[in-house]
Amino acid sequence: MPDVEEIRKTIRDSVNRITGVAPSEIKDSSNYRDDLGLDSLSALEVMVDIEFAFKIKVPEERIQTIQTVQDTIDLVQEYLAAVKK
Repeated sequence: MPDVEEIRKTIRDSVNRITGVAPSEIKDSSNYRDDLGLDSLSALEVMVDIEFAFKIKVPEERIQTIQTVQDTIDLVQEYLAAVKK
């Protein structure tokens, strides 16, 4: 199971590919819409990328609750822990 640093790096790399925002500028507290300028489609692209990277499937209603990078880290950890059981 990837540790939190691996999860964080994967999310930052994904956001960087989709937005062009440098990974060093992407903080755990960064809000996808307000801080990183993602619209709902771009934010969905990030989540699809994350689902693929970690081989998880997140329900759409749950994806809509994701606001920040930290939310995404928590979600990935939660889903990976559930898969591991």
